[in-house]
Amino acid sequence: MKTVAPVLLVALLLPAAVRAQDEVPAGLAAVESARSAACVGSLARLADLNRRLDPFALRMQRLRALGAAISLEDTVDVAPFSASDSVEIAVANWFQADQAMALRMVAAQDSATMAQRAAARVQILDLVRGNMAAVNTQAQAEMGDAQQIEADALPCEGTIFVRPAVIEACSEITSDLCDAAKGSEPQDAYRFVDAPSDIWDVEDYRPWTEPTGLQAAPDGSLTGARTAARGRKGNIVLIVGLAPIIRPRASITPEEAAEFDANLDSLGFTFDHPDFVMAPALEFQANVPAPMAGETHYLLHFGDLTGDDVIWSLPAGESGVIQASFPASATDLARLQRGDVVSLTAVKVAEGEVTEGEGPQAEPVYTIPLLQMSQSQSVNLLLQYMAGGDLSRDLTSLLPPAGGAGTGRQ
Repeated sequence: MKTVAPVLLVALLLPAAVRAQDEVPAGLAAVESARSAACVGSLARLADLNRRLDPFALRMQRLRALGAAISLEDTVDVAPFSASDSVEIAVANWFQADQAMALRMVAAQDSATMAQRAAARVQILDLVRGNMAAVNTQAQAEMGDAQQIEADALPCEGTIFVRPAVIEACSEITSDLCDAAKGSEPQDAYRFVDAPSDIWDVEDYRPWTEPTGLQAAPDGSLTGARTAARGRKGNIVLIVGLAPIIRPRASITPEEAAEFDANLDSLGFTFDHPDFVMAPALEFQANVPAPMAGETHYLLHFGDLTGDDVIWSLPAGESGVIQASFPASATDLARLQRGDVVSLTAVKVAEGEVTEGEGPQAEPVYTIPLLQMSQSQSVNLLLQYMAGGDLSRDLTSLLPPAGGAGTGRQ
């Protein structure tokens, strides 16, 4: 997955040209057949990696459970113990010895027994943690080029496959995908079409989600305070969301912090937390194919691109997941609130057509629009939450100021 920087591009398009993008792109068959064939090997390598790592994951899960049982002094979730595993034998023996020491300590109020019991607890926890570290080291050694394997498989996630291309690529590979392609029964895990052009007929559009308040996730990160919509045309998946960018003041320069504060002031937002800055931001993610008809850029935009509609632009390149997050302008927020449709359009800008001081002529290849359903309502609710101080208060509750209450504005 790669995060992209903006490309300043203004497209001059005719509305009829954008509306005509139901036509199958000329290179779709070649691109999607190649994707399907490549995914055979990519998914097989990912499955092999997961099979090799599964024993380590299961072992780590068991060790975590043993550590939790020791901390809680409760064997309910981990009994019975394995009689062939040295760590589990040690933990079982510790529970037995600890119970005996606890009875002695209660009966005699013996401080020496209390100290002995505490030391034994530290010792058994160190044994479990040491084994967890060893398992982690072994798993890391087994992973090898896992990062590249996962990156190669990412474009295959949720993909609609071209069955003949998969079957041809399966001539020397055995995998779940190959078995599914050769079978006649419908598959829950994989979707197939017999002709590449049939992929373009698959569409799926989801309305803007209802935002919730800011919350703390189990891993300590912040979630919620977000609304997003999703659209799919063939194997192209687009997700656009509105959410706050929240950054620690200590991680940016005073000048950058001042820009954040000035932006909120210009929007009329209330946000008072001495340790963080905030800006309403647009989030963009798309799973795109390799260029199918010579497209050179992707445009995230409002409307039909006949006016000042472009929100974000980036160059077309290799297939994969692209994403970006950037502060939303006042105009962007107003148009989202108004319910203006947001779309992704792939365009072709011919070389030599860009003249200094003028916008380039861009020929559309395809357009993926998002539903306007619930857009105005969800965006308005979220902006009210951000602007009225509720977001600031929830953030302060979740992450109290390090130096006490107060504002970080200068």
